[in-house]
Amino acid sequence: MRSPALCAAIFLVAALFAAAQESASTGDSYLIPQTIFVGDRGRLVVPLGQAFMGVEAFVRTSFPELPASRELAVSRVELEHRNGKARLLIDFIPYSPGLISFPPIVVPASPEPLRVAGLEVSVASILAPQEAFLSDPASPLTVPGTGFIVYGAAAALLVLLSAGIGGSLWGRKHFASFRERFRRRRLLRSMRRFLVRLRSESQARRGGEGELFSLLSGEFREFLSYFTQVNCRVLTPGEFKGLRLSPAENLNGNYLCDLFRRWETLRFSGSRVGQDDLLAVLDELRVYISELDRAEKAAP
Repeated sequence: MRSPALCAAIFLVAALFAAAQESASTGDSYLIPQTIFVGDRGRLVVPLGQAFMGVEAFVRTSFPELPASRELAVSRVELEHRNGKARLLIDFIPYSPGLISFPPIVVPASPEPLRVAGLEVSVASILAPQEAFLSDPASPLTVPGTGFIVYGAAAALLVLLSAGIGGSLWGRKHFASFRERFRRRRLLRSMRRFLVRLRSESQARRGGEGELFSLLSGEFREFLSYFTQVNCRVLTPGEFKGLRLSPAENLNGNYLCDLFRRWETLRFSGSRVGQDDLLAVLDELRVYISELDRAEKAAP
């Protein structure tokens, strides 16, 4: 039989292990801005305990493990170390007022991942309860000729509306390909400007290449999602096979599959991503965007 002291020791070890797996903040969390309304972008800053000091800083923009929620959407999670302390930065958009609970956030760590749970924010409504009432009705118009003006304006509005709908249907039929090519060219220009800004930032700062590499990967997946109208944010490298972006075969799914496999090897190899690695990836992606732009211009 086990002695009471042995049982108490086992219970204490299990409790400590559970506390390490389900970690909470050590200080008071706070919002930026302090008051957030429905539909606004906000940031929750969560001070973390000593268990997170050995965790490497990271930035995440995709969260396939989080359950779908109608109350809020998490767009970005960052773990940073500042002044000898760790804290978690959670960017989100609330969709309902009141007290909203966050799902547990999983923080990758060794040997076991850590979880931050029990986070809540209070979201304000645009209208205060005392303001949610209608004003008194306006007095009726008594100026002569008002009826002619009102009915004439309504008829003109109806004609304009009919003309707008007809023009939209006609334009959609005749200019659909033109609009699609314009949309894709605009996305290419935007991605090219992002690469230039990221290169300038990487050359101006010391360290943080891993964070910039994660930002680049997430932004490129966003670009592919809008460019192909296929959700590429959570695709594995193998799932890019068969994806078609251009008539040129060297710009399609097989190339993207190899590209993301090389990126995953670079990110998760265990070695630090250096500035030379980041610049090489930026050069490769710049050439790819230029080739894709050239193929778009040559398309009939």
